[in-house]
Amino acid sequence: MKEILFEIGICLASSAFLMIYHECVRLVVYMICQRSVKCFRTAPWKVWKYIDPVGLILSLTSMVPVSKSYFFRIRDGWANLYLGIAGLLSLIAVLVGSIAVLRIGYGGIDGLNHLVLDHWWDAIPPIFVQYLAMLSAGMLVANLFPISTFDMGRIVAGVSPAGYLAILESDGTLKLIFVLVVLLDMIHYGVSRLLVLFL
Repeated sequence: MKEILFEIGICLASSAFLMIYHECVRLVVYMICQRSVKCFRTAPWKVWKYIDPVGLILSLTSMVPVSKSYFFRIRDGWANLYLGIAGLLSLIAVLVGSIAVLRIGYGGIDGLNHLVLDHWWDAIPPIFVQYLAMLSAGMLVANLFPISTFDMGRIVAGVSPAGYLAILESDGTLKLIFVLVVLLDMIHYGVSRLLVLFL
């Protein structure tokens, strides 16, 4: 029981870290696009607001975290494109970094499921990295769905306003498809198979 609670805690911690990191990267890009540090309507650095309780539950059940996005006021369409690309690249960076650490075997890590450690507290960093790999891959795939607040939705808004309008009109249907894909565990299954290939 202690081991289960221990691993749940690490999973939630890595999920919360990933949500905050993902949104903070987009905040920095937004600030650069607006060329001002005073471009935010509300305080953006209350980072705990980006942790979505539903996203935490999805992290535990399906390895697919979703974060609460900051409500950006965007006048330039290109800013949407940059935000979407930055969001996807931030997740790719975490995924590649985590896989690199797992491949090298740093900190007692030996692949995805094998730890070579002397004490239980030494297991925290390796398990954290393992969850970062799985969760960042799941979050990356989720953000490829063309939902208005996801990274792909931002990219579509930056490239084609008409396309983004079509996304908004079918937003409910797209979210329903996304929920079904998550509930059927299709993302987690695909991501797990992909990570096994890399590791």
